[in-house]
Amino acid sequence: HGRGKGGKRHSPPGFSPVGNGAISMVSRRAILKTIGLVGLSTAAARTGLLPARAETSLQFPERWNGEPLARIAQAYQNARAEPHTDAPVVAELLRDEVVRVRRVVRGEQVFWNSDLWLETNRGYLYAAFVQPVRFHLPQKPQADLGEGRWAQLIVPYSDVYKKPDPFDPEAEAGRIYYGGVFRVEELVTGTDGRSWYRIREMYQTIYARATHLRLIPEEELTPLSPDVPPEEKVLRLSLSEQTLIAYEYGEPVWASYVSTGVAHRPTPEGVHYVWDKRISERMVASTASDDPDFYNLPGVPFVCYFAPNWIAIHGTYWHNDYGRPRSSGCVNLTPEGARWVWRWTTPVAPLDRLYYQTRNRLEGTKVIVTA
Repeated sequence: HGRGKGGKRHSPPGFSPVGNGAISMVSRRAILKTIGLVGLSTAAARTGLLPARAETSLQFPERWNGEPLARIAQAYQNARAEPHTDAPVVAELLRDEVVRVRRVVRGEQVFWNSDLWLETNRGYLYAAFVQPVRFHLPQKPQADLGEGRWAQLIVPYSDVYKKPDPFDPEAEAGRIYYGGVFRVEELVTGTDGRSWYRIREMYQTIYARATHLRLIPEEELTPLSPDVPPEEKVLRLSLSEQTLIAYEYGEPVWASYVSTGVAHRPTPEGVHYVWDKRISERMVASTASDDPDFYNLPGVPFVCYFAPNWIAIHGTYWHNDYGRPRSSGCVNLTPEGARWVWRWTTPVAPLDRLYYQTRNRLEGTKVIVTA
Protein backbone atom coordinates (compact mmCIF):
# COMPACT_ATOMS: atom_id res chain seq x y z
CA HIS A 1 0.00 0.00 0.00
CA GLY A 2 2.64 2.55 -0.86
CA ARG A 3 6.38 2.75 -0.83
CA GLY A 4 9.20 1.10 1.09
CA LYS A 5 12.80 1.71 2.07
CA GLY A 6 12.15 5.29 3.12
CA GLY A 7 10.04 6.17 0.08
CA LYS A 8 6.84 8.08 0.64
CA ARG A 9 3.72 6.07 1.38
CA HIS A 10 0.23 7.07 2.32
CA SER A 11 -1.89 5.58 5.05
CA PRO A 12 -4.92 3.40 4.40
CA PRO A 13 -8.28 5.21 4.51
CA GLY A 14 -9.17 6.08 8.08
CA PHE A 15 -5.70 5.11 9.29
CA SER A 16 -3.83 7.81 11.17
CA PRO A 17 -0.75 6.39 12.93
CA VAL A 18 1.23 8.74 15.15
CA GLY A 19 4.64 7.44 16.12
CA ASN A 20 5.70 3.96 17.21
CA GLY A 21 2.73 2.56 15.37
CA ALA A 22 0.21 4.24 17.70
CA ILE A 23 -3.05 5.31 16.08
CA SER A 24 -4.92 8.55 16.61
CA MET A 25 -8.64 9.12 16.11
CA VAL A 26 -9.77 11.36 13.25
CA SER A 27 -13.07 13.10 12.71
CA ARG A 28 -16.19 11.20 11.68
CA ARG A 29 -16.55 13.29 8.54
CA ALA A 30 -12.94 12.66 7.58
CA ILE A 31 -13.44 8.92 7.93
CA LEU A 32 -16.70 8.98 5.95
CA LYS A 33 -15.04 11.08 3.28
CA THR A 34 -12.07 8.74 2.95
CA ILE A 35 -14.25 5.65 2.65
CA GLY A 36 -16.53 7.38 0.14
CA LEU A 37 -19.74 7.78 2.13
CA VAL A 38 -19.86 11.58 2.01
CA GLY A 39 -21.56 12.71 -1.18
CA LEU A 40 -22.37 9.15 -2.28
CA SER A 41 -25.96 9.02 -3.43
CA THR A 42 -28.21 6.28 -2.16
CA ALA A 43 -28.93 5.25 -5.74
CA ALA A 44 -25.23 4.96 -6.56
CA ALA A 45 -24.62 2.97 -3.42
CA ARG A 46 -27.45 0.56 -4.07
CA THR A 47 -27.22 0.09 -7.83
CA GLY A 48 -23.45 -0.15 -8.29
CA LEU A 49 -22.50 -3.28 -10.18
CA LEU A 50 -20.18 -5.95 -8.91
CA PRO A 51 -17.03 -6.10 -11.08
CA ALA A 52 -17.23 -8.37 -14.08
CA ARG A 53 -14.91 -11.33 -13.75
CA ALA A 54 -12.00 -11.60 -16.15
CA GLU A 55 -12.11 -14.03 -19.03
CA THR A 56 -11.12 -17.11 -17.07
CA SER A 57 -12.84 -20.18 -15.72
CA LEU A 58 -10.90 -19.93 -12.47
CA GLN A 59 -12.81 -19.56 -9.23
CA PHE A 60 -12.15 -16.23 -7.59
CA PRO A 61 -11.85 -16.39 -3.80
CA GLU A 62 -14.83 -15.44 -1.70
CA ARG A 63 -14.71 -12.17 0.21
CA TRP A 64 -15.46 -13.99 3.45
CA ASN A 65 -14.50 -17.61 4.01
CA GLY A 66 -16.22 -18.65 7.21
CA GLU A 67 -13.96 -16.74 9.58
CA PRO A 68 -15.73 -16.62 12.97
CA LEU A 69 -14.25 -13.32 14.15
CA ALA A 70 -13.93 -9.82 12.74
CA ARG A 71 -11.60 -7.01 13.84
CA ILE A 72 -12.65 -3.41 13.21
CA ALA A 73 -9.96 -2.16 10.83
CA GLN A 74 -11.05 1.49 10.46
CA ALA A 75 -10.96 4.22 13.11
CA TYR A 76 -14.56 3.31 13.93
CA GLN A 77 -17.56 1.59 12.37
CA ASN A 78 -21.26 1.77 13.06
CA ALA A 79 -23.13 -1.47 13.65
CA ARG A 80 -26.65 -1.35 12.20
CA ALA A 81 -29.94 -3.02 13.09
CA GLU A 82 -30.23 -4.25 9.48
CA PRO A 83 -27.69 -4.68 6.65
CA HIS A 84 -28.07 -1.22 5.13
CA THR A 85 -26.89 2.29 5.99
CA ASP A 86 -30.42 3.61 6.54
CA ALA A 87 -30.95 1.22 9.45
CA PRO A 88 -30.60 2.52 13.03
CA VAL A 89 -27.15 2.49 14.58
CA VAL A 90 -27.12 0.00 17.45
CA ALA A 91 -23.43 0.26 18.39
CA GLU A 92 -20.35 2.28 17.51
CA LEU A 93 -17.27 0.09 17.42
CA LEU A 94 -13.75 1.46 17.63
CA ARG A 95 -10.62 0.24 15.87
CA ASP A 96 -9.38 -3.18 17.03
CA GLU A 97 -12.61 -4.21 18.73
CA VAL A 98 -13.31 -7.85 17.91
CA VAL A 99 -16.80 -9.26 17.30
CA ARG A 100 -18.22 -12.74 16.70
CA VAL A 101 -19.57 -13.36 13.21
CA ARG A 102 -22.84 -15.30 13.15
CA ARG A 103 -23.29 -15.39 9.39
CA VAL A 104 -22.66 -13.50 6.15
CA VAL A 105 -25.68 -11.91 4.45
CA ARG A 106 -26.40 -9.91 1.31
CA GLY A 107 -27.37 -6.31 1.89
CA GLU A 108 -26.84 -2.80 0.57
CA GLN A 109 -24.00 -2.34 -1.91
CA VAL A 110 -22.32 0.50 -0.06
CA PHE A 111 -19.64 0.29 -2.73
CA TRP A 112 -20.02 -1.28 -6.15
CA ASN A 113 -17.61 -4.16 -5.45
CA SER A 114 -19.46 -5.81 -2.58
CA ASP A 115 -22.88 -6.24 -0.99
CA LEU A 116 -21.68 -8.46 1.87
CA TRP A 117 -22.59 -7.66 5.47
CA LEU A 118 -21.79 -9.56 8.63
CA GLU A 119 -24.42 -10.42 11.20
CA THR A 120 -22.51 -10.16 14.49
CA ASN A 121 -23.23 -10.18 18.20
CA ARG A 122 -23.17 -6.34 18.07
CA GLY A 123 -25.25 -5.75 14.94
CA TYR A 124 -24.69 -5.74 11.18
CA LEU A 125 -21.31 -4.59 9.84
CA TYR A 126 -20.30 -3.88 6.25
CA ALA A 127 -17.69 -6.55 5.52
CA ALA A 128 -15.24 -4.33 3.61
CA PHE A 129 -14.09 -2.44 6.70
CA VAL A 130 -13.28 -5.33 9.02
CA GLN A 131 -10.51 -7.92 9.00
CA PRO A 132 -11.50 -11.61 8.89
CA VAL A 133 -9.92 -13.56 11.77
CA ARG A 134 -9.85 -17.30 12.43
CA PHE A 135 -9.61 -19.03 15.80
CA HIS A 136 -6.17 -20.42 16.63
CA LEU A 137 -4.95 -22.17 19.74
CA PRO A 138 -2.10 -20.48 21.63
CA GLN A 139 1.22 -21.58 20.18
CA LYS A 140 3.86 -23.45 22.15
CA PRO A 141 6.99 -21.25 22.41
CA GLN A 142 9.99 -22.71 20.61
CA ALA A 143 13.52 -22.10 21.86
CA ASP A 144 15.30 -23.87 18.98
CA LEU A 145 15.07 -21.19 16.31
CA GLY A 146 18.44 -21.74 14.67
CA GLU A 147 19.47 -18.46 13.06
CA GLY A 148 15.85 -17.37 12.92
CA ARG A 149 12.39 -18.41 11.74
CA TRP A 150 9.51 -16.66 10.03
CA ALA A 151 6.32 -16.42 12.10
CA GLN A 152 2.79 -15.14 11.51
CA LEU A 153 0.52 -13.49 14.06
CA ILE A 154 -2.53 -15.66 14.86
CA VAL A 155 -4.46 -13.34 17.21
CA PRO A 156 -6.43 -10.23 16.15
CA TYR A 157 -3.67 -7.96 17.46
CA SER A 158 -0.78 -8.02 19.89
CA ASP A 159 1.05 -5.20 21.65
CA VAL A 160 4.81 -5.19 21.08
CA TYR A 161 7.66 -3.63 23.04
CA LYS A 162 11.24 -2.42 22.61
CA LYS A 163 12.22 -4.83 25.38
CA PRO A 164 10.33 -7.76 26.98
CA ASP A 165 8.87 -5.57 29.71
CA PRO A 166 5.14 -4.83 29.27
CA PHE A 167 5.13 -2.91 32.57
CA ASP A 168 7.40 -0.14 31.21
CA PRO A 169 5.34 2.47 29.29
CA GLU A 170 8.50 3.74 27.59
CA ALA A 171 9.04 0.29 26.08
CA GLU A 172 5.75 0.34 24.14
CA ALA A 173 6.29 -0.06 20.40
CA GLY A 174 2.78 -0.19 18.95
CA ARG A 175 0.71 -3.14 17.77
CA ILE A 176 1.03 -5.91 15.24
CA TYR A 177 -1.95 -7.48 13.50
CA TYR A 178 -3.41 -10.81 12.46
CA GLY A 179 -1.70 -12.11 9.33
CA GLY A 180 1.40 -9.99 9.80
CA VAL A 181 4.71 -11.82 9.32
CA PHE A 182 7.90 -11.36 11.36
CA ARG A 183 11.44 -12.73 11.70
CA VAL A 184 11.82 -14.23 15.18
CA GLU A 185 15.36 -14.96 16.36
CA GLU A 186 15.30 -15.65 20.10
CA LEU A 187 12.95 -16.86 22.84
CA VAL A 188 13.29 -14.93 26.10
CA THR A 189 11.43 -14.61 29.39
CA GLY A 190 9.91 -11.21 30.06
CA THR A 191 9.52 -9.30 33.29
CA ASP A 192 5.99 -10.73 33.46
CA GLY A 193 7.36 -14.28 33.54
CA ARG A 194 5.93 -15.06 30.10
CA SER A 195 7.65 -16.15 26.90
CA TRP A 196 8.51 -13.50 24.32
CA TYR A 197 10.10 -13.67 20.89
CA ARG A 198 12.75 -11.18 19.86
CA ILE A 199 11.76 -9.94 16.40
CA ARG A 200 14.37 -8.65 14.00
CA GLU A 201 13.30 -5.95 11.58
CA MET A 202 15.37 -4.05 9.04
CA TYR A 203 16.21 -1.19 11.38
CA GLN A 204 15.12 -2.22 14.85
CA THR A 205 14.30 -5.02 17.29
CA ILE A 206 10.93 -5.51 19.01
CA TYR A 207 9.45 -8.17 21.30
CA ALA A 208 6.10 -9.96 20.96
CA ARG A 209 4.28 -12.64 22.98
CA ALA A 210 5.51 -16.03 21.76
CA THR A 211 2.10 -17.70 22.15
CA HIS A 212 0.67 -15.19 19.67
CA LEU A 213 2.98 -16.19 16.81
CA ARG A 214 2.87 -19.33 14.66
CA LEU A 215 6.19 -20.46 13.24
CA ILE A 216 5.73 -20.95 9.50
CA PRO A 217 6.93 -24.36 8.30
CA GLU A 218 9.50 -24.12 5.53
CA GLU A 219 7.32 -26.16 3.18
CA GLU A 220 4.75 -23.35 3.27
CA LEU A 221 7.37 -20.98 1.82
CA THR A 222 8.94 -23.12 -0.89
CA PRO A 223 8.54 -22.16 -4.58
CA LEU A 224 5.39 -23.11 -6.47
CA SER A 225 5.61 -24.56 -9.99
CA PRO A 226 9.43 -24.53 -9.88
CA ASP A 227 9.60 -26.66 -13.04
CA VAL A 228 7.87 -24.00 -15.13
CA PRO A 229 10.47 -21.85 -16.91
CA PRO A 230 10.48 -18.29 -15.52
CA GLU A 231 9.65 -16.83 -18.93
CA GLU A 232 6.47 -18.92 -19.00
CA LYS A 233 5.12 -17.31 -15.83
CA VAL A 234 3.19 -14.06 -16.25
CA LEU A 235 1.02 -11.99 -13.91
CA ARG A 236 -1.72 -9.90 -15.54
CA LEU A 237 -3.23 -7.09 -13.49
CA SER A 238 -6.43 -5.46 -14.73
CA LEU A 239 -7.05 -2.03 -13.20
CA SER A 240 -10.63 -1.86 -14.49
CA GLU A 241 -11.51 -5.36 -13.28
CA GLN A 242 -9.37 -5.11 -10.12
CA THR A 243 -8.13 -8.64 -10.73
CA LEU A 244 -4.74 -10.31 -10.70
CA ILE A 245 -4.35 -13.53 -12.72
CA ALA A 246 -1.31 -15.82 -12.92
CA TYR A 247 -0.56 -17.62 -16.18
CA GLU A 248 1.67 -20.59 -16.98
CA TYR A 249 2.32 -21.32 -20.65
CA GLY A 250 -0.44 -18.85 -21.46
CA GLU A 251 -3.09 -20.62 -19.36
CA PRO A 252 -4.56 -19.11 -16.15
CA VAL A 253 -3.68 -21.04 -12.99
CA TRP A 254 -4.65 -18.65 -10.16
CA ALA A 255 -6.75 -15.50 -9.75
CA SER A 256 -7.78 -13.03 -7.09
CA TYR A 257 -9.48 -9.71 -6.58
CA VAL A 258 -7.12 -6.91 -5.57
CA SER A 259 -7.13 -3.26 -4.54
CA THR A 260 -4.88 -1.04 -6.64
CA GLY A 261 -3.96 2.65 -6.53
CA VAL A 262 -6.60 5.37 -6.38
CA ALA A 263 -6.96 7.91 -9.19
CA HIS A 264 -4.44 10.43 -7.87
CA ARG A 265 -1.90 7.72 -6.96
CA PRO A 266 -2.46 5.10 -9.65
CA THR A 267 -0.76 1.78 -10.11
CA PRO A 268 1.44 2.31 -13.18
CA GLU A 269 0.34 0.62 -16.40
CA GLY A 270 2.80 -1.19 -18.61
CA VAL A 271 5.15 -4.17 -18.50
CA HIS A 272 7.11 -4.61 -15.28
CA TYR A 273 9.15 -7.32 -13.59
CA VAL A 274 9.41 -8.53 -10.00
CA TRP A 275 12.84 -7.41 -8.83
CA ASP A 276 12.75 -7.28 -5.00
CA LYS A 277 11.08 -9.81 -2.68
CA ARG A 278 10.58 -9.73 1.08
CA ILE A 279 8.67 -12.11 3.31
CA SER A 280 7.97 -9.19 5.64
CA GLU A 281 8.34 -5.43 5.49
CA ARG A 282 7.66 -2.58 7.91
CA MET A 283 6.26 0.10 5.63
CA VAL A 284 6.81 3.58 7.01
CA ALA A 285 6.09 6.92 5.36
CA SER A 286 8.99 9.30 4.91
CA THR A 287 6.89 12.19 6.19
CA ALA A 288 7.07 13.58 9.74
CA SER A 289 5.15 11.63 12.37
CA ASP A 290 2.66 14.50 12.82
CA ASP A 291 1.87 14.61 9.10
CA PRO A 292 -1.68 13.42 8.30
CA ASP A 293 -0.24 11.08 5.68
CA PHE A 294 2.21 9.43 8.07
CA TYR A 295 1.77 5.74 8.75
CA ASN A 296 3.74 2.87 10.24
CA LEU A 297 2.66 -0.62 9.13
CA PRO A 298 4.64 -3.48 10.73
CA GLY A 299 4.87 -6.96 9.32
CA VAL A 300 3.31 -6.32 5.90
CA PRO A 301 3.39 -9.88 4.52
CA PHE A 302 4.85 -11.31 1.33
CA VAL A 303 6.03 -8.27 -0.59
CA CYS A 304 6.98 -8.35 -4.28
CA TYR A 305 8.26 -5.01 -5.62
CA PHE A 306 7.73 -4.78 -9.37
CA ALA A 307 7.48 -1.15 -10.52
CA PRO A 308 9.29 2.18 -10.01
CA ASN A 309 8.72 4.19 -6.83
CA TRP A 310 8.58 1.01 -4.74
CA ILE A 311 5.24 -0.22 -6.03
CA ALA A 312 4.59 -3.75 -4.76
CA ILE A 313 2.15 -6.62 -4.61
CA HIS A 314 1.68 -7.44 -0.92
CA GLY A 315 -0.63 -8.78 1.75
CA THR A 316 -2.99 -6.47 3.61
CA TYR A 317 -4.48 -6.52 7.09
CA TRP A 318 -6.03 -3.03 7.27
CA HIS A 319 -9.09 -3.68 5.10
CA ASN A 320 -11.14 -6.39 3.39
CA ASP A 321 -12.22 -4.21 0.48
CA TYR A 322 -10.72 -6.06 -2.48
CA GLY A 323 -12.26 -5.33 -5.84
CA ARG A 324 -11.95 -1.55 -5.95
CA PRO A 325 -9.00 0.91 -5.93
CA ARG A 326 -7.96 2.16 -2.50
CA SER A 327 -4.15 2.02 -2.21
CA SER A 328 -1.41 4.57 -2.88
CA GLY A 329 -0.21 2.61 -5.88
CA CYS A 330 0.55 -0.85 -4.52
CA VAL A 331 -1.50 -3.96 -5.21
CA ASN A 332 -3.32 -5.12 -2.07
CA LEU A 333 -4.05 -8.83 -1.66
CA THR A 334 -5.17 -10.98 1.22
CA PRO A 335 -2.19 -12.37 3.18
CA GLU A 336 -2.97 -15.82 1.78
CA GLY A 337 -3.07 -14.52 -1.79
CA ALA A 338 0.14 -12.54 -1.32
CA ARG A 339 1.92 -15.64 -0.03
CA TRP A 340 0.86 -17.57 -3.14
CA VAL A 341 2.24 -14.84 -5.40
CA TRP A 342 5.47 -14.59 -3.36
CA ARG A 343 6.05 -18.35 -3.67
CA TRP A 344 5.12 -18.56 -7.35
CA THR A 345 7.09 -15.62 -8.72
CA THR A 346 10.78 -15.36 -9.47
CA PRO A 347 13.38 -14.55 -8.32
CA VAL A 348 13.38 -17.26 -5.67
CA ALA A 349 14.30 -15.49 -2.44
CA PRO A 350 16.43 -17.19 0.24
CA LEU A 351 14.48 -17.74 3.46
CA ASP A 352 17.28 -16.38 5.67
CA ARG A 353 17.26 -12.91 4.09
CA LEU A 354 15.16 -9.91 5.06
CA TYR A 355 15.13 -8.89 1.40
CA TYR A 356 16.41 -10.16 -1.91
CA GLN A 357 16.94 -8.23 -5.15
CA THR A 358 17.79 -9.30 -8.68
CA ARG A 359 20.93 -7.95 -10.28
CA ASN A 360 18.98 -7.28 -13.44
CA ARG A 361 15.54 -5.75 -12.99
CA LEU A 362 14.28 -7.62 -16.05
CA GLU A 363 15.01 -11.09 -14.65
CA GLY A 364 11.97 -11.64 -12.43
CA THR A 365 8.40 -12.64 -13.24
CA LYS A 366 6.73 -10.38 -15.80
CA VAL A 367 3.83 -8.27 -14.50
CA ILE A 368 1.58 -6.78 -17.19
CA VAL A 369 -0.65 -3.96 -15.93
CA THR A 370 -3.54 -2.90 -18.17
CA ALA A 371 -6.29 -0.31 -17.81
